[in-house]
Amino acid sequence: MPNQTFIHRIPTLLIAACAFGQPVIAADNPGAHEHGSARLQMAVENNRIDLMFTSPAYNLAGFEHEARTDEQKQKLAGIRQWLQTNALINTESNACKVTAATVELGGDSESHGTHEHHDEHHHSDHHEEKDEDKHGHGDNHDDKSTHRDYEVAQQLECDSDISRQAFNSPLMSRFPELKELSVEWVSASGQGSARITSPDTSFSPGN
Repeated sequence: MPNQTFIHRIPTLLIAACAFGQPVIAADNPGAHEHGSARLQMAVENNRIDLMFTSPAYNLAGFEHEARTDEQKQKLAGIRQWLQTNALINTESNACKVTAATVELGGDSESHGTHEHHDEHHHSDHHEEKDEDKHGHGDNHDDKSTHRDYEVAQQLECDSDISRQAFNSPLMSRFPELKELSVEWVSASGQGSARITSPDTSFSPGN
């Protein structure tokens, strides 16, 4: 059972702690919902790490609409289980374990509303399908009005003071559609940020 104090505390902590990184990220990545990219914020204190991970659902599931088949429902359940139990970052010796986690999958309404609104979508379908085909998402992103994001909060406890250790993330090996991860951190050594891509998924907040 997740700690309720943790659930309400961690988003405020990380947003405040990592707010410094927002202008930099926004300049390079004007779209908050960008397939292939995700954001990880972390606060390090002694042997404890608080994390906030935000990613388009497509990066993790391959689609963003509501699960419709048993296979899709099982896939989303498996993703949720993995995100709740696996540390989103860790040291080379896997010294950190998840002590609390929450996973939220939210998104815009899939309803098209009135007939007039539906007609507007109909007239723009041809252009949208072209855009989707260019990115290879046409088959999976068929609910054009829907953008769904995973928001994951984790608290990690590590075996020792890890403020100056190097970290790596298993996210891109677990979810191949995730190509780039923007990491922002605050620790006793200061603040910083990095962009990591596969196969090199290591970074050092303490340096």
